[in-house]
Amino acid sequence: TLRFVVAATMAKKQQSTRRERNGGGAATTSSSIERARQADTKRRGRAKNNNNDAASSIKPSTTQLLFALVAVLAFASLLLLIAPFLPLPTSNLVASINDDEELLKTREFLSNFVCNYKPKLTTSDVDVDGYCHPKLVAAPKERTQRVAHDDYNPAFQLSSKVYSRVVILQQWFQFISNKLFITTNKSIAIPAGELVMRLPRPLQIWDLDALRDEFIQTEFLGVSDGPLVTHRETGNPLDSGAFLAVHLIRLIHGLRVGECNDSESQECTQLSSSEWTNMRQYEQRIHLLEPYLDMLPARHYDTTATSGSTAEYAHHDHPLIWPKSTLESLFPKYTHTYDLIVHYRRMIQSEYDALGQASKVFAQNVDFSEFLNMRVNVLSRAFGVSATENDSGAKWPKSEEAANESLLDEMISYETSNFGTYLDKSHQSSSFKLRSMSPLLDMYNSHPNPNVMWRYNEKTSSYDIRASNKNSLSPGDAIMVSYGKYTEGHLFAKFGYVNGDGSSPTEANLAVFHRPLGDVGLGRQYSLLPFHAWDSVSSPKGEATQLDKTKQVVGMQSKELLRYLIFDDGYKECVKVSDNEEYDQHEELKFLKLQHLIRIANDIDAWVVRLPEKFPDAKPPQSLSERPELGTDTSKVGVNAKKMLSTCRLLSLTVDDIGREAVDYLREGLSSDKFEVEKDGPTLEYRTMMCVARMCGVAMSRYGEYLTPKGRQEPKEFGSREWNAWYVRDGEMRVLGILRQTLLNEANKLKRQHNLHNDAAMTMRENGACNIEYSLPLLRKLSLIPCP
Repeated sequence: TLRFVVAATMAKKQQSTRRERNGGGAATTSSSIERARQADTKRRGRAKNNNNDAASSIKPSTTQLLFALVAVLAFASLLLLIAPFLPLPTSNLVASINDDEELLKTREFLSNFVCNYKPKLTTSDVDVDGYCHPKLVAAPKERTQRVAHDDYNPAFQLSSKVYSRVVILQQWFQFISNKLFITTNKSIAIPAGELVMRLPRPLQIWDLDALRDEFIQTEFLGVSDGPLVTHRETGNPLDSGAFLAVHLIRLIHGLRVGECNDSESQECTQLSSSEWTNMRQYEQRIHLLEPYLDMLPARHYDTTATSGSTAEYAHHDHPLIWPKSTLESLFPKYTHTYDLIVHYRRMIQSEYDALGQASKVFAQNVDFSEFLNMRVNVLSRAFGVSATENDSGAKWPKSEEAANESLLDEMISYETSNFGTYLDKSHQSSSFKLRSMSPLLDMYNSHPNPNVMWRYNEKTSSYDIRASNKNSLSPGDAIMVSYGKYTEGHLFAKFGYVNGDGSSPTEANLAVFHRPLGDVGLGRQYSLLPFHAWDSVSSPKGEATQLDKTKQVVGMQSKELLRYLIFDDGYKECVKVSDNEEYDQHEELKFLKLQHLIRIANDIDAWVVRLPEKFPDAKPPQSLSERPELGTDTSKVGVNAKKMLSTCRLLSLTVDDIGREAVDYLREGLSSDKFEVEKDGPTLEYRTMMCVARMCGVAMSRYGEYLTPKGRQEPKEFGSREWNAWYVRDGEMRVLGILRQTLLNEANKLKRQHNLHNDAAMTMRENGACNIEYSLPLLRKLSLIPCP
C-alpha cells in the first residue's frame, strides 16, 4: 500500500510538469505571452539599431561628394575631347569641314542654291521661290540632304565647337540606344505629305532648252541649211539627251571664257572658238546656273588603266567610264548586264562620232572623255518632265520669233529619236515626255521604297518634293526619292549603283545563239538597226545604201537564228531541208519558224526572263556605305518567262501540234503584229519546258568560273565596284538556276502524269544537235523574200 501511494504521488507530479510545459492552465499562458512580448521588443530594438548603423555607414561625406563630382566632370571632359575623333554613326552633319574647300562649296550649294533662291525674272510666271524645309540640313560628305536632329542649329554650329562635340556624342548615344533597345516611337520631324523641297524652273535645264540652243540648231538640227546629225551606221537620229550633254558642256566652256582672259593655260587656248563659247543667248542665265554646273561630277576615262590600278579606282566610279579590261574582268561577255553596258557605251561613242563629223567646231572643243562624262551625267541625273501645250515652263525661255508656235509643232521640228517625225506619228496624249537636269533633286539617292515623292507641278513649272503619304520623316533620315522602276542590271548600267537589298527585280537574257540588234534594252535611245526595221512607227528613209545595209545585217543575223532550229525536238530523225523549190510540210514548218524568229529576234522582251523582287518591302539604307536591311522574303513568286515560253513553243512545234494544223497556224500568225504561241498539249508543253531549260543551261555556261563556290563568294567591301558586280552577276545566275530547275521538275512531273515515257513526240536532243547544214537551204529561200 505504501508503494502504491508513492507511485501515485510521483505520477501526479510528472503530469503537472508536462501540463506546464505544454502551456496548460491560465497562469501558465499569461506568463508565456508576456515572455514572447518581451522577446519581440528586444528583436525590434536590435533591428532598428542595425538599420541606423547601416544608414550611417553609407551616407557620403562632403569629401566623397566632391570627388564624385570631379570624376563626372573629368569623364564628360574626356568625352568632349575625343568627340571630334569619333566618326558619326549616321551622317556627318556637324563635323568640321572648314579646311576642305570642296566640302565647303558643297555645303554652300546644298544649303542655298535652291533653298534660298528668289525670283530673278519679275515678268515671268514660271519664276517662284525655291524652298527647302527648315528641318533639312546639308550633309556635304554625302553630297545630299538629311533631316536635322531636334537640337541641330547650323548657325550655332559654326560659332560653337562645344556644340558640335555635344551633338556628336548625342548621336552616338542615340545610335547605341537604338541598337540596344528596339523602339517604334520615332519622333516626327516632317509629317507625311508635307512639302520638303521646291525646285523652280529657272534652275532646271531641259533637253528642250538644249534643242533651242542656236549653236545646236545650226550645227546639228538642220536649221539654216545646216546638217542633220544622225548615227552613221543606221541613219537613226540622235536622242535629245545627246544634245543636252552638248548644251551643258557649252555652258561650262562659256563660263571659262571670263577666267581665260586672265590665264594662259593650255585649257584656255583650246577654247578659242568664239562661235562655240558665244553665250549671248544665255547671258542672263548662265551665271545663275554656274554653281550647279560646277557641282556636276567630272569623271575621267582612261583607256590605259588596268583592273586594280590606283588611278582606275580613283576615277572610274561608273561602269560606263570603266576601261574594257575592267568590264570584262567583272562581267562575262554577252551576259545581260554586260550587253547593256556595252550598248550604252556604243551609243555614246556613236553620238560623239556623229556630232564631230557634223561640226568641226564641236570636234575642236570637246574630246570624247568630256562628252562621255557629261552624257553619263545626263543619263544618271536627268528627271522626267510631262509638259503640256499650255505649260509655261515649256514656253520659257522661248525666242520672240517662235512665241506663237505650238509646242507640238516645235517638237516635231526637232528631228531626234524621241521627237520629230516619230512624235508626229506616235503622239496621242496631251503631254510631252521631256527630261530635265534638276539641281539638288538629282543629289538625292534613290530606292524603290522612297520616303519622299517628286512630281512636276505644271501650275508653277517647278518640281515639288513632298514627304510620302505613307511615311513621315524622322530626325537623321536621308532624303530618298525613286528614279523609276529598273531591274538591278539596268540600274547598275545606267546609274552606276545597285540597291543590294532585293527590292528590285532581276533579269537574265536567253538569246544564247544570236545578238538582238533592234531594241537592245535602250528603247529608241539607240539601236544597231534602223528604227523602221523593228518598231511599228518609223518609216524607211528611202536611201538605197541604208536599205542595203539593213538587208545585209538582217541576213547575217538570220544565220545565227538557224542555230535555234538545229535540235528538231519532237522528231526521231533530223529534218533535212532540201534545195528544191517545193517543201514538204516538215520543211515548210521549219521555214515558217525561221520567219517568225526573224520577227522577234530584235524584240528584247521575247528573250529576257525576269525574277520579281525578293524583298519588295525592303527599307532604304541611310547611307550608301550602310548595308541595307532586308524585308519580307517573297521568293515563292515565280520567274516571269511568258514570252520566252512562247518562243520555245515556236521552236518546239511539230506538224502534229495545234490539231495537226501547225503549218497553217504559223502561216496565219505572220499577218499578226503580236503573235505568241499558246499552250496546246502535254507533249508540246514538255518540249517547251525542256527547250527553255536547255537555253538556261547554255546561258549559265557563260558565267564560267563565277559558277564555282569561289566565284560566287561575296566580296568583303560592301558597295565597292566588285561587290556591285558580284551582286548583279549572282542575281542573273540565280534567275537562270531557279528557272531551269523549276522547268525540269515541271517537265518530269508532266511526263509522269501523262505516262509519256515512250512517246516519240517527247524526243529531246540534249547530247547533240542536228547538222546545221541540214537547215542552210532555208537561207537561200529566205533571200527571195523582201527585207522587212
